[in-house]
Amino acid sequence: MAKIGLAGFIHETNTFSNTPTPLENFLNQSGFYPKLLHGDEILQFGEKRLNIAASGFLADAAKCDLTVCPLIWCGTEPSQPITEDVFNHLMGMIEKKMHENFPFDGLLLDLHGAMVYGNLQDGETEILRRSRAIVGNIPIVTSFDLHGNISKECFELATVMIGYRTYPHIDGFENGQRCAQVMRYVLDGKPLYKSFQMAPFLMPATTQPTTKEPAQSLYAQLPIVEDWDGVISASIMEGFNACDLPHTGPSVFTYASDQLTADKSADFLMRAILEREEQFSVDLVPPFEAVRRAIKLQQSTTQPVILVDVQDNAGGGSPSDTVWLLKELVKNDAPETALGVLWDPHAAELAHQAGEGNTVEIALGGHSLPGHTPMTASYHVEKLHEGDFMGNGPMVAGRVLNLGKMAHVRLGNIHIVISSDRMQALDQSLFRVVGIEPCEMKILVLKSANHYRADFGPIASAIINVDAPSAILEDPSKIAYTNLREGVRLKGLGPVFSKSKP
Repeated sequence: MAKIGLAGFIHETNTFSNTPTPLENFLNQSGFYPKLLHGDEILQFGEKRLNIAASGFLADAAKCDLTVCPLIWCGTEPSQPITEDVFNHLMGMIEKKMHENFPFDGLLLDLHGAMVYGNLQDGETEILRRSRAIVGNIPIVTSFDLHGNISKECFELATVMIGYRTYPHIDGFENGQRCAQVMRYVLDGKPLYKSFQMAPFLMPATTQPTTKEPAQSLYAQLPIVEDWDGVISASIMEGFNACDLPHTGPSVFTYASDQLTADKSADFLMRAILEREEQFSVDLVPPFEAVRRAIKLQQSTTQPVILVDVQDNAGGGSPSDTVWLLKELVKNDAPETALGVLWDPHAAELAHQAGEGNTVEIALGGHSLPGHTPMTASYHVEKLHEGDFMGNGPMVAGRVLNLGKMAHVRLGNIHIVISSDRMQALDQSLFRVVGIEPCEMKILVLKSANHYRADFGPIASAIINVDAPSAILEDPSKIAYTNLREGVRLKGLGPVFSKSKP
């Protein structure tokens, strides 16, 4: 059996964020991500079906005649660039394990695709560069989140890159399986040719879900292409806009048994992107209008109206502590509403000190964004939680989660979920663990961009994307890029980026 090294190093970097990325975030459980795992500890991913690429790869390794040699696996919630010291420390651990366990027949790297470290250096390219220096010219297969910002150098360093196909990301396991199958193909010495193209425009996040147009029909082209004779693998990256690098944005990469087929399939997918360009635009509602619209809509339905706090999404590097929508809900005397997950460790501590059933004065949220102010009030402590709990929805089914001290506090009809660790509202368990049943609410305010759709989408009567300020700017044409490549359109049919413009 072929010996395959397996390592994971995952971070989606918001270069405009002021939320730090300390080493301890990688060492300990951080929101969506388990703690750093060493060697055989990684094999736990193969014991059950988890929404992680390494899990799918381990599950299919034996039937692909692969023996996995686990090295290091780590990841943390999106935030600002990783410092060079932290990057070198973690990469040094991976390199040490590679040296200790070398030689390999192949290497599987479980990555994100939008990591930045130090002074705007591309993380994935450096991971591949350093890995190549150790393992040499063996097959390196990488798994990427579909929000990867992929450089040409990164593409060339990897033997095969394979991207997720769902947003919300519910196919991490399947992506690992795809990686195992392609690894077997390459190890068998079969012909492999590849093609890479970057799209000429950026895609706003709210247009990217593969559960609705325009991305739904776009991603439906992948199985069509892969059914062509000679095509081995095809991927579409939607890009991560909150990242100031020349190669930020969508791309496609394809692999085939001959160059003509690889190029033809990449051309086909890029045409599919360009045909939908006009639909990749922005449609956000101001907080005051969104709240009033939600109050009116909920009067004629038994299912919650969802207000999406798109730009304060911890999953995109925002602090997840703004209270613009909370203030509007109070101002408009909203009916039974649940808001979460709001990151405020000090508020969670105050609630725990006060105890369930008591009231406590809290200056809640509003701590991270310059010029923003907390929502100071007397809150009733409904329910407290600290420690592990299980995820249940498609994103985190079977996963143990831990957001530190959590609290459910109430201000009138408004129920607020507070956490001590950042995590976007992508699973109903984040509410249920503190005694809130989401489907019983009239309005749900979710700090997320699109991952909430996997578990909350089925219970929603309506969804409204809200234009509340935070560390993410949903409209790329409003982002203060300085390093983006010349000529790229800043959204579908949008203005063109130029470094010469003031």
